[in-house]
Amino acid sequence: MKKTFLLFALPFIYIQNSIGQSLAVNASGAPAAASAMLDVTSTTKGLLIPRMTSAQRTAIASPAEGLMVYQTDAPVGLYIYRSGAWIIISTSTNWSITGNAGTSPATPNFVGSTDNVDVAFRTFNTEAFRMTNAQKLLIGVTTPTAPGTQKMEVYNASGDALYGRSPNIGGWLGYETNFVVGTAGAVQGSGVYATNALAGYTSSYAASSGAATVAANINFSSVWLASYNLVDNSSATFNPSAVYAQLNNTSSTMGAGAFKNAVYGYSNRGTTTGNPGYTVGVNGLANSQFEDAIGIVGRSFCTSGFTIGGYFEGNNYAGTNIGYAYVGGNDGFGATKITGLGTVAEIVPTPNHGRVTLTCPESPEYWYQDYGSVTLVNGKAHVDLDPILADVVFIDAQNPIRVFCTPVNMLYFNGVTIVNQTPTGFDLVELNGGTNSGKLDYQLVVKPRTNYGVGRFPQAPGPAWVKGDKEPAAAKAKNNPKDGRKIFIWPAETETYKYKPEDLVGVGEIVPAGIHHGKVKMADGSFKTVSQMDKAEYTNKK
Repeated sequence: MKKTFLLFALPFIYIQNSIGQSLAVNASGAPAAASAMLDVTSTTKGLLIPRMTSAQRTAIASPAEGLMVYQTDAPVGLYIYRSGAWIIISTSTNWSITGNAGTSPATPNFVGSTDNVDVAFRTFNTEAFRMTNAQKLLIGVTTPTAPGTQKMEVYNASGDALYGRSPNIGGWLGYETNFVVGTAGAVQGSGVYATNALAGYTSSYAASSGAATVAANINFSSVWLASYNLVDNSSATFNPSAVYAQLNNTSSTMGAGAFKNAVYGYSNRGTTTGNPGYTVGVNGLANSQFEDAIGIVGRSFCTSGFTIGGYFEGNNYAGTNIGYAYVGGNDGFGATKITGLGTVAEIVPTPNHGRVTLTCPESPEYWYQDYGSVTLVNGKAHVDLDPILADVVFIDAQNPIRVFCTPVNMLYFNGVTIVNQTPTGFDLVELNGGTNSGKLDYQLVVKPRTNYGVGRFPQAPGPAWVKGDKEPAAAKAKNNPKDGRKIFIWPAETETYKYKPEDLVGVGEIVPAGIHHGKVKMADGSFKTVSQMDKAEYTNKK
């Protein structure tokens, strides 16, 4: 086999070529590596491939697969012809697997595609997530199922879709595992699930601030309850509420008739007809065994004005024929059980006359009544008041006992007069010197101590939304107990029976009355308003 040896003037370059064999370029005369057609060896020089512009590169006719050139104009870099297209494989803007610096999305610097093809990311040759040509991020799914307007879709066929956690709390989006909610039973997974086992941290938090005009948290359902709260509590010292609402209102200029509601209930049926059911704004139900049950408890505290334990209003849709009632109200004219429009009435379901209504007699003044019988002997009888009644009424010259008598089986009875009134009783004497003996039934009316001094036809409160400067002048009664008169008020129960309300409530409960009313009882025996409690105390007591 013929061999050719070429020796150039440069002594450090030696080229050896064997026909049909490899070509070696080096300074030592070493043969080419057996696996290479061209073997260039140097420790001080490099390999320089053809350099050209973009126009020159694209002008190459029928580029061979794998052809390489270096482009000198933008985008500068090493190009290779592969699968019918030029691909840049080396440029100053390439992404490095060891990190990149000086990037600018506006340049643009980006990872992705420039054609209408999805970009998939894999680990261990299994797709982890993909960015679609519709600019949607798909995790765990290659075929979108969510609406096209959604920019992210997460799917897991065998477990939770998404899980996030911090050192203290955790949560899932698309929680697959079933869980038990106290005694309410099992729940088949959850769209959003948050959990927290440490004190001082909340599982879920929503906030609105600044110029926000909508709620921080909105619950919606078209098939079932929009919100359900359950507390399973076995503590012997603290009873948390299933729902706790607090409104901190610091405005000093809000209108006098404005409502500040910690909880506002609204039920809207609309204009649909034909349903004989009920639309209820707030419905309270207590279900209990072996202890008392209370459907609704209303408490109010106020240092001025009047307080109302409960206020109820009913009217027709046009806003007329309004009926309202104050329950447990103290409007400054004396505390009353129920004050409102209409009469106090009882419903009696009779078997023969249907469901009938019995109403209470009403009076311009406040009176106590009592009934009894006494035996008249020779035209005279003495009546002792019930000692309990005597303790709760005023009897004097301005407030005499009024007595109405009916004789029983005394056909020639002359009538009686009342004499010798005292705070504990009175005498009955037959008129005209009569000496009849027999039974007298009597009714007596006395003036109560409760609210004594209010007088006749006292001022009544209006609807809750008519207050302050909104009160019509024509609605103000002439007989207004706020004219400075003295009104008798019974001592507080705590003073009468010598106990403190704060001694009767448990830790974490609100004191219902007394100097600490409205405050929460702490474990160390102190009392704080919610606004005074720090974060940990508030969370533990809430």
